[in-house]
Amino acid sequence: MTSLRPRSLTPRVGILNCATGERTVVATTPFILGASAAADFRTHAPACPPVLGTVQQRGDIFEITLHADSAGTSLVDGAPGTQFTLHLGEEHTLLSCGEALAFKALADASEWSDLGIDPFWHFYDSQARQWYGPFDHDQMGQHIRRQSDEQAEDNIAMPGGLHDVGFFVKDIRHVFPANSAPVQQEELVQAVHSEPVNMEYGEFTCPVCWFKFDRGDAMNIAVHATLRGDPLLGEDAMQRFHATRFNDRGQALDAMGLSAPDLACPHCRRKLPPGFMDTPHHIFSIVGAPSSGKSYYLSVLTRTLQTSLYQNFGVTFRDADPSENVILTQMRTQLFSASTPEDAFLAKTELEGMLYETLPRQGRKVRLPKPFVFKLTRSRAHDTDFALVFYDNAGEHFEPTRNSADSPGAQHIAVASGIFFLFDPLHNTEFRQRLRGIRDPQIQSRRLDQQDVILAETEVRIKNVLGLDSRQTIDTPFAVMIGKSDTWEHLLGEAPLLPSVEKGALLLENVQQNSNRLRDLLLDLCPAIVANAEAISSNVAYFAVSPLGCSPVQFTDSEGHVRIGPDPSSIQPKQVEVPSLWVLSQLAPEVVTKK
Repeated sequence: MTSLRPRSLTPRVGILNCATGERTVVATTPFILGASAAADFRTHAPACPPVLGTVQQRGDIFEITLHADSAGTSLVDGAPGTQFTLHLGEEHTLLSCGEALAFKALADASEWSDLGIDPFWHFYDSQARQWYGPFDHDQMGQHIRRQSDEQAEDNIAMPGGLHDVGFFVKDIRHVFPANSAPVQQEELVQAVHSEPVNMEYGEFTCPVCWFKFDRGDAMNIAVHATLRGDPLLGEDAMQRFHATRFNDRGQALDAMGLSAPDLACPHCRRKLPPGFMDTPHHIFSIVGAPSSGKSYYLSVLTRTLQTSLYQNFGVTFRDADPSENVILTQMRTQLFSASTPEDAFLAKTELEGMLYETLPRQGRKVRLPKPFVFKLTRSRAHDTDFALVFYDNAGEHFEPTRNSADSPGAQHIAVASGIFFLFDPLHNTEFRQRLRGIRDPQIQSRRLDQQDVILAETEVRIKNVLGLDSRQTIDTPFAVMIGKSDTWEHLLGEAPLLPSVEKGALLLENVQQNSNRLRDLLLDLCPAIVANAEAISSNVAYFAVSPLGCSPVQFTDSEGHVRIGPDPSSIQPKQVEVPSLWVLSQLAPEVVTKK
């Protein structure tokens, strides 16, 4: 059988009359440009001679040469010139005898002709280092007429279809007729950045700033390298824009014509997770005091859910955005692949650490926690897909002194689909007294126990954000997780807690019986935890969990500091995933079934 070899595309030259929007493609040469009726591409400027210039092909190179009568005041790419060449992909602009023409060597002629006959432009402000557009011919003319001579020296007007070259504004004013009133600079910016989006209403909730928006409000993220510098995110960020042009696949095109599929929140402008518009997203908020073990819990939980959901419910749990989840992935790998306690040790989450990023929110720059997004898919039932969003907050963000407009990093609890309070009994005085004789290095450390205060602060924040009366409660599932159960579970008596999961179902009756026993223990030792939790939600359950399943050990790190960390050889997580399964059984009973 004769093999078929790829057929190389024959290069063509696309030409645009920037004043009229007329486009043509040079298929054969010589090709005549000029005012003559016999010209292949007819020009219309009064001063243009019958023959302005010619296009000649030599191999894969095109030569454009101006006629002697038109060469005197001609500008090629803004500089005096009478001829230029075009290799495949190259672009040039030409100003001569009142005509403004753009040229591009094409591999596919359709990419030029598909742009249509309605001229459109992009504008580069050299002082702001910002691209604007696209604008139609009238909008561009209105703005160019407002440019001072100084601005016109450096600012650039780029016709639609070009990506690399344009015209200096000072050279192209004559192309735009003065038949409409000038616009203000604010109006130009407004053409790129639409009216502010309502933060309180909308189909979607941003997983970063937690404000709402509708599908049409989402912004696209520019791709072309020249479109760097967003007015709100800074000069290093790619521009965010509301798309007005699309390719045949329905993908948004940025100002330079490249497809820009990534979406951003219209409020904080942070990139949204892939597929954000396609599947529901549920926020799972983990609340806890500083050093209560949230980072360890989250690292173990995401690993345990992956196994438990698949084995018991046939549900896959995987990264929805691996590049954005990389920090959590590294923490999980560090914990479960370590060979020594020093290797497994996870540093405390810092308020200004790498798990946070600075973003605009309500007119100010604030530090917000990065979301970790995971997708849940049930076998052969993709219509039930949804995503879970987690955060690794610093415990200080839940303290009363941290709830300011400049530090809103824990406000996700007000829009969460499930709230998880990680109670550390080894911080609590009453628990510690009952655990005398237990050899665990965590008991030796002394910390101020403010966990009931943190719960009270959680109630205030939720009700303030939601506008609730102090006597009202939410019905959001609220899981009180009593951590480090390997150290205290004997306080429940000889009877072990009942199993919570069997293959194919969450045993809801067992979960409730276990919850009642744990609630009774908390009422005996620290009733303020129960009182505060049940003042927040009417849907509370209590769980015993142990992310490590063993006591940590003391070690001295390479810098001589005494630390407490897990022994990797002894890690055996206990019941870590059960609170999440309980919440999921309410959010998605078709995915996590119960009986």
